[in-house]
Amino acid sequence: MRVTIEKKIKNIKIIISVLILVGCYSCNDSKKDTTTSGTFLYTEEIRHAKGFSIDYYKEFTKVTINNPWSNDERPYAEYYIYKSGETKNRVLEKGKYGIYATLSSLIVNTFSYFEFLKLLDELEVVTGVTDGFRIYNPNILGKIERGIIKDLGDPFNPNIEKTIELNPDAVINSAYAQSDSYSERILTTGVPVIYSLEWMEETPLARAEWIKMIASFFGKVDLANSVFDDIESRYFAVMKKVEDIERPKSLLAGDNFQGTWYLPGGKSFNAELFRNAGLNYLYEDNNQSGSIGLDIESVLTYFGDTDIWFGCEANSYNQLINKDSKYRLLGPVKNKNVFNYHNRTTVLGGNDYFESAIANPDLMLSDVVKAAYPNLMPNYSYSFIKPLN
Repeated sequence: MRVTIEKKIKNIKIIISVLILVGCYSCNDSKKDTTTSGTFLYTEEIRHAKGFSIDYYKEFTKVTINNPWSNDERPYAEYYIYKSGETKNRVLEKGKYGIYATLSSLIVNTFSYFEFLKLLDELEVVTGVTDGFRIYNPNILGKIERGIIKDLGDPFNPNIEKTIELNPDAVINSAYAQSDSYSERILTTGVPVIYSLEWMEETPLARAEWIKMIASFFGKVDLANSVFDDIESRYFAVMKKVEDIERPKSLLAGDNFQGTWYLPGGKSFNAELFRNAGLNYLYEDNNQSGSIGLDIESVLTYFGDTDIWFGCEANSYNQLINKDSKYRLLGPVKNKNVFNYHNRTTVLGGNDYFESAIANPDLMLSDVVKAAYPNLMPNYSYSFIKPLN
């Protein structure tokens, strides 16, 4: 009986919190807002990424997330970041947000931002995550175990009540469509959603450059520029190692999933990575940025004689053959030249490839070059990929 009463009290508190937040949101929205007008100073240099821009005004910094699903020039979201003023971040109107730097409490709903925050020395602001058991980062995992960081469950349907209880400054959420129900529910509480579209970029360096976007919310774009300059420099240095390759090796990518083999399109970041590594990829001239689906017979026909295979979902050749005996017919399997992305994993399924590889494309490129042309990088050890046992 006592447990039931306590549960009811807790539910009442949550409802009251929602009503207060919604009320505050309504009050803010009813005021005529003039904070989006300012004196323009200059635009931040973005060399590779196409999904965002940063403009500096005398009164604020404006971050714009471009809309890939719209043919007009209306952005997906605009953030007006102030150094001082109100202490509570708020939704100004649909698609526009007022942020008062720096952020001190953040729910991260996309794994790739752990490494960005780490490089910016801001990992401590994370108070909530989703899919906690799939996380690799030891710092985040340790705090989840100690209850310092809350696990909000399914990333596509996070626990909204726990989100409200945390009362974060903002939520980082990957946008996968024009709108999503979780973000809409969060926005009704007045908590801003920082949308990330780095996964839609077409080159590894473009994805990594999104560190500048999140750095804007901490006033650390100068640091982000320095970090990214180093990443870019190392990436180009690895590219130079394959400039004089006389016989580029050919490759197969991806794996069979429920009857369909998904390979990266020619305009995807993976295809760009393979080109930069001096490899020949059958679909490198394809104009798709997403995946290309083939059946196993087509893969055997078009890729049966390739030199190397990246992205296999197995840990050993025995496990691979047990999945499908047809794998024996592939050249990379015959020659024992198959690699997975399982070099840094946890028992529960956490994989650092899905976390820090995005922010460290130079290491990912080094992995691919090492696997294809080991003599060019004799002293390098794999970061994310791993040869099958």
